Order: sequence, then structure tokens, then C-alpha cells
Amino acid sequence: MNLSIRKVVGLTVLVALLAFASIAVAQESSEGYSVVDSTGRTIEFTKVPERTLSIGHGALKLYAYIAGSDRLVGIEGTEKTGHTVTGQSIHYAYPELRELETIGKGGSKFEPDYELLKFAEPDVIFVAYSQSADELDELQKTLDIPVVGIDAGMRGDIFGKKTYQTFEIIGKVLKLEDRAEEVNTFIRETEKDLQSRAGSIEESPRMYLGGCSFRGEQGILSTKTHLDLLRTVNAFNVMDELTDERSVMIDKEKLLDLDPEMIILDLSGKTLLDEDMAADPDFYRSLSAFKNKNAHYIMPYFTYGMNYDTAILNMYFIGSLAHPENFADIDLKEKAAEIYTLFVGKDVYADLLKTYPESFTTSTFANE
Repeated sequence: MNLSIRKVVGLTVLVALLAFASIAVAQESSEGYSVVDSTGRTIEFTKVPERTLSIGHGALKLYAYIAGSDRLVGIEGTEKTGHTVTGQSIHYAYPELRELETIGKGGSKFEPDYELLKFAEPDVIFVAYSQSADELDELQKTLDIPVVGIDAGMRGDIFGKKTYQTFEIIGKVLKLEDRAEEVNTFIRETEKDLQSRAGSIEESPRMYLGGCSFRGEQGILSTKTHLDLLRTVNAFNVMDELTDERSVMIDKEKLLDLDPEMIILDLSGKTLLDEDMAADPDFYRSLSAFKNKNAHYIMPYFTYGMNYDTAILNMYFIGSLAHPENFADIDLKEKAAEIYTLFVGKDVYADLLKTYPESFTTSTFANE
């Protein structure tokens, strides 16, 4: 075969391949694609969504970790006030979120505003936490809009199947699979790093986590059990042996009886903590953790859902308290820059510190 014939044959093959590729793309475009959500429902899409909503407990940040503020056409009213704003990195990285239309009040109960959701004209609605397949089907049928269930972080779990599944689902719907994999890979590698540093739980001080938000701000008597925040770094939680309930309210007598060596205080409850310290100073001065300067503040890690980035940063701090020799090389400011840049595309640590300046400091109340 001479050179000119080979050129013609080669060109013919190239044209055929390009034509086949065009047909394949056209078929994919015309046939659309489907995604299985957290409830096992299969949702069909004829095109990649360009207008989106993400509603329910923690849904907005789960979305924003993958897609930022892109494509969103509204947010819930709950996402515009209080610690829900100040305690979440996404609102510092994407301040434009609060300028979006309000598409319902939000909150812990699933009470969607059908009229406002419909009026926003989204191509898809992501719905987070505890909704059954039937509820989501009903919402989708009523609105005639694809509804995708996502489910992560509700019970205090940071690492695990539901976390990875949720980010994968969002990535598949928005055709941002690479970004979803980037986030999941970072979370997996972070878990490995934290676990590799964690010493024996027997070597950890006896810890208590107080000030935990639960349907709003709470004081020192609101606590959590069996929480990734502590168990990932083998920090001994005095509550884990007492109950399997994840969110617990105890009384002051019980906390005095437990008398933990170390108390970790979530700054989402700082206002109530300060009020109670002023009203009942003897109680706090009776606790060994306060007397021995072993009461420490962390950033809010759960404000209208799990703040994955801040929770991970808190774990490095708690790890340094439980097993200081294993975390001696960690510079918290540098670690914060790495974490927030990965999750929200910007180092917002300084912004959060302006709001919560006591973060990662020790309470001096009993010694004042």
C-alpha cells in the first residue's frame, strides 16, 4: 500500500472513530443518566442539573464541600442566623450563600415549603437525614422535580460508609466525581493519620465533652457519647461506658461524681457556659479539670449538622491533649490551612478564630 492510500485509509478510520464518539455522546446526552441515593431510590436525569437546592439538617455544607456555592438558587432560613452561620466554614468561604433566596425555614424537622421550593425552579433537590424513601418519593411527585436523599454525619460519625457514599452521590448527580473522590480520599487519609498517632486509650486522661449543641445551644451538661471526635484518637470518654445514647443531658451531681480529669468545651455553647459559670461558680471550681487547668475549648464541630473540616481540626487538638508526644509535630494553624483549603477552597481559620477566639485555649475560670 503506497503512502497516499495509507493516508486516505487513516483519515477514513479517524473520521469513523470521531463519528462513533459523537454518536456515543449524543446517546448519553439523550438517554441521560441515573443515580442511586442514600435510601436506595434510583433518580433519573435527562441533563446535568444547572439549578440546585440542598435542604435538611446539614445538607448545605455537604453540597458546598463538593460544589461550593455553584448552581445553588436558594438556602433555608436556618442557614442565615446564629451559630449555623458563624460556626460553619462554608459561610466564610462563600458569603454569597446568605444572599440567596430563602426556600423554607429548615431545622431538625422535615417540613419542606412546597411553594417556595417549586418557585425556585431547581433541576434537583438534595435532601439530608432521616427521610424515608416514601417521603422523598412523595416530595418528588408533588414538585415534579428530582429529589436525591443524602445521609451523613447525623450521629456524630465523621468517618464511615455514609460519609463517603454521600459525597459520591453528590458528585455523580453534578458530574463532579473527581472532586468527590478528592474529598473522600482526604478524609480516608486523615483518619489513617489520626489513628496512627493515637496512643493506647488506657494512656488517655479521662475526658468529658460538654457544651454540645442539641437542637440549639447547650451548656456544660449537654454531652455526646461514642463520638468519632474522641474515639478516633483513642481519647477516653467517661460517658461511653454509661449509655449508648449519642446525645445526653446529665445533671451537675453526675458530672461531679464522674469528675473527669479533662473537660473539652464546645464553643457553640459559650454564652450558656459563661452564664452558668457566673451563676454557679462553686460548681466549676469543684471540678478537677477546672482546678487543674485541664478544661479546654474547641471550635463548634456540629452546627446544623457535622462540620467535617472543623471536627477534623478539633481531633488533632484533642489528640494532642490525649497523647501529646504523638502530636508534637502538628502545627494547628498549618493543619487548619490544609483542612479548610481542601474542604472549602480557602483558609478560613483566621475568620473562625475572630468569631471564636477562645478556640484551642485553656479555661482559667477556677484560677481567676
